[in-house]
Amino acid sequence: MENLITMYSRTTLDKTPQFGLACMSRSRNTGKATLPLRMAREGERVRIISLNGGRGFHDRLAGLGLRIGEQVEIIQNRMDGKLLLGHEGTRLFLGGGMAHKIQVVAIERGGDK
Repeated sequence: MENLITMYSRTTLDKTPQFGLACMSRSRNTGKATLPLRMAREGERVRIISLNGGRGFHDRLAGLGLRIGEQVEIIQNRMDGKLLLGHEGTRLFLGGGMAHKIQVVAIERGGDK
């Protein structure tokens, strides 16, 4: 019987397998593994790599100052819906659905910018 948990994504260029909802792929620019913002751990600093939504989604995030290339810190992620982010001295709440549409890559503590 085919393993139902492992699926191949048609959207990733290198056909990296997806495991459940945490679809991980590799960023073209950095070669590091990307993951949805929803799956990032508390205390982790991440850089936004891509936004997977429509124009309204992009406009809403741009209004919050969240664009591709921006760095955010995960302050709270309890996996029950809301995600609390720190960005440029402010705190932002995002819903789980929005956070799942934002692809990020982890940043080492050394200050990779």
